[in-house]
Amino acid sequence: MTALMRQAPRLGRGVAYARAQLAAHWLASPARSDGRRAPATVHAMGLGFANPLGIAAGFDRWGRLGWRAQALGFGCLELGSLTPRQASALSLGPRPPQASRLVIGFNLGLPPRCDLAQAAPAYLAGLAAAWHAADYAVINLGSPQAHALTQPPRLGELESLLAALVERRDRLAAQAGRCLPLAVKLRLTLDSPLPAIVAHLAVLGIDGLILASDAGPPATPQRYAAWHDPLRQRLACRQVAQAHACLAGRVSLVSVGGIATAAHAEARLQAGAALVQVHDALVYEGPRVALGMLRELC
Repeated sequence: MTALMRQAPRLGRGVAYARAQLAAHWLASPARSDGRRAPATVHAMGLGFANPLGIAAGFDRWGRLGWRAQALGFGCLELGSLTPRQASALSLGPRPPQASRLVIGFNLGLPPRCDLAQAAPAYLAGLAAAWHAADYAVINLGSPQAHALTQPPRLGELESLLAALVERRDRLAAQAGRCLPLAVKLRLTLDSPLPAIVAHLAVLGIDGLILASDAGPPATPQRYAAWHDPLRQRLACRQVAQAHACLAGRVSLVSVGGIATAAHAEARLQAGAALVQVHDALVYEGPRVALGMLRELC
């Protein structure tokens, strides 16, 4: 258990500290090649990723780290969760040459106190708002507000929502001359079965599934340490493998939750994930965690 982990009893303070540390590290000592072979480009959701490691939504919600994520070894940064108004207002500025390979995702959530009757208009507005800056968009169905949509009685309602989003995406693509891949994010406990919607994603035209394992209360040092239990890692891999088999390679799979080491990342990739995302590892291990993972993954 690192010193930072012992000193960060609350996730909020840990995230703020880690973000400041990340920025300071990049400004003082930009990442340099150490002569090791770089990972091959990963193709997922119709995009090319410099490597399979990404930063999960919630860590850099407002894009303050932004383009500097590539200097820390990441191939992808997912911002949010963002309401339509927040997505429209968020600007990362011009893409600098040193971040030419960084993929940016916008994680789209529901506004506060938005009832399910207003979910479709909110997500549609969020998708349109993300178009100006995102490389891909995520419909976040993992929030407490949206969780009810993933339950069996609402399967038809959820299918209609996703079909409307795909239709809007295709219409915007025709107008803008570029496509914005569309993913869905689901949160599951390790003993939960896959929601029925997973089997329908390819037919609906969804490009990616972000599978967040072990939904629960806000993370703590104790919960982070618990993820080092090999049994918990095996359960997460089993869940990834089940989703991979269900998707049959037609939808790109992203695994997030409890990934703290290169071995954890490699196991999720071997189970069928195309990409992995980290969050708490940045909080508790510090800004060099991706560079360390890449050295082992190479």
